Amino acid sequence: MFQNNPLLSQLKQQLHASKPRVEGIVKSTDKAFGFLETDKESFFIPPPAMKKLMHGDKISATIETLGDKKQAEPEALLEPMLTRFIARVRFGKENKLQVLVDHPNINQPIGASQAKDLQQELGAGDWVVATLKTHPLRDDRFFYAQINEFICRADDEFAPWWVTLARHEQSRYPVEGAEHYKLLEQHKREDLSALHFVTIDSESTQDMDDALYIEPLLQETRQRGWKLTVAIADPTAYIALDSQIEKDARQRCFTNYLPGFDIPMLPRELSDDLCSLKPHQTRPALVCRIETDLTGAINAKPQFIMANICSKAKLSYDRVSDYLEEKAGAWQPEQEESAQQIRRLHQFALARTELRRTQALLFKEKPDYRFVLADNGKVTEIKAEFRRSANQIVEECMIIANICAARYLHQNLHTGIFNTHAGFDKKFLKNVQQFLLNNLADAENLDELTQRYSAENLATLEGYRRMRHDIEGLENDYLEARLRRFLTFAEFKAELAPHFGLGLEEYATWTSPIRKYSDMVNHRLIKAFICAEDYTQPSEEVLARLQEARRQNRLVERDIADWLYCRYLAPLAEQQPIFEGEVQDISRGGLRVQLKENGASLFIPASALHDKKEEMEANSEELAFYIKGERKYKIGDKLRVCLTEVKEETRSLIGRLAP
Repeated sequence: MFQNNPLLSQLKQQLHASKPRVEGIVKSTDKAFGFLETDKESFFIPPPAMKKLMHGDKISATIETLGDKKQAEPEALLEPMLTRFIARVRFGKENKLQVLVDHPNINQPIGASQAKDLQQELGAGDWVVATLKTHPLRDDRFFYAQINEFICRADDEFAPWWVTLARHEQSRYPVEGAEHYKLLEQHKREDLSALHFVTIDSESTQDMDDALYIEPLLQETRQRGWKLTVAIADPTAYIALDSQIEKDARQRCFTNYLPGFDIPMLPRELSDDLCSLKPHQTRPALVCRIETDLTGAINAKPQFIMANICSKAKLSYDRVSDYLEEKAGAWQPEQEESAQQIRRLHQFALARTELRRTQALLFKEKPDYRFVLADNGKVTEIKAEFRRSANQIVEECMIIANICAARYLHQNLHTGIFNTHAGFDKKFLKNVQQFLLNNLADAENLDELTQRYSAENLATLEGYRRMRHDIEGLENDYLEARLRRFLTFAEFKAELAPHFGLGLEEYATWTSPIRKYSDMVNHRLIKAFICAEDYTQPSEEVLARLQEARRQNRLVERDIADWLYCRYLAPLAEQQPIFEGEVQDISRGGLRVQLKENGASLFIPASALHDKKEEMEANSEELAFYIKGERKYKIGDKLRVCLTEVKEETRSLIGRLAP
């Protein structure tokens, strides 16, 4: 008799309406229950409710207090964890099609169907792209997905590449080319083909986009400086602004350099052939002439011209470095003119490096890690490669050329695509000041450093440079690592702004137009000014796409690397090898350590650091890990660690501290 009682129904509604409500993110556990995480509190989700939820769902829920426990009752789905996702094919009971989501915290199989236009015959374990069609909390039905795209077979050795590219919605194929190419511009180019330009790249590089020529500036019989000529490949000479190639390049923004191969931003017939500055081939180029004094300081306005050049030698980083470092049995240049260029460029690079050391900022020396692959995609070796003499030459020449481009664009067009970095995030400036004082100041210099590291000073390029110079001489990786967390991200802007990370007032890249769309845009702008043609300011849409594409490429590179590290180290895990490492991150879950030998990231769970959870604390402000109130580990610490487990399904390496 109570079932249809309107008073009872009204009372239930009133009680339901009076319950507190929260919004948060669902976190699953290894058990059947989960938790609703809000900004301030965590609420228990019982097993029956978790059946309607997915790890990562954003939901609203009512909160009930049962004894001393607060429990969340899901009410509405605000944002599902899954929309488009990567999965593996599975066949359940009665051979029903299912998918297993490729996510470390989502384990339940989801019923699925195949899109009508997908004719691929699927097998167990195959990789696919799917979309979630129904959600129990939204559609009052079970979880159900549709398979829209086939990625690769279960046993494809190149799955790490294809799956990762699909995850980030990037193509595995080069941009489609044209049937034929012709030089579109009719403007007269200066003939510089007689100059002894050289290129310096990796041995296997085909898309050579920069060539160098240098000569001393003489006053009577005494050298007073250098005249550097930087020639850059000119793909915009072949690509119409309204062409499909231009549109595709604008979408991709960068050549994607992956372990083992690259996916070019431009058609290979352009990037690797027609535009590449190959030896003994005349090529159209955009050229910058730069005059400096003997210290490498620019002492005249840079001159940009359109020219034809002819590289006289394709040199490699390793061979040039061996030659300069006078290694026994080292390679020798075939021509004396090439040897002369190498020696001059090296002298110039040494001067520029020293100048930047005092007047700008240098990057801290760290190795690049390169995967060596067999033809089937198997990792045979991981090499740690350090910056050598020849790398320094190219780096310094490109940096000074990009400084010149930024000045040229700003002074003549008042626009361009500028590479900028604002230093510390403004909301962290007070935290930075306090951190520096805590770690560098004592009673004698406290007042001086309080002013030196004031928020106002740290917000300026000069103040930031001065601070970085102060800590450069300190053997303290903790300072460097902790300060990095206070920084903003680099940005592309259409107006001039400083680059704090480089310590420079201006910076605009134009030296890699085969590989970077921003450099193509700057080429078009510079050439428009040279030829007195109309131009338009880069749009916010282009700048935003560049920003997003750069972020995507970094994620792709990281995700593929994590997968390859697992495959490479899995056979070694049983022996539990020991590595030297550096703490890269700290959380309440444990330590993340980068292995120096190969660059892999290994996780040490908190349970492997200490056996009593209540005696451990992760300090997010210090990025340090405390045990029994004592700081035991901090970011930047050097540790000996032992690899104990490899989980390829989650692309993770697990370890412990070595004895």
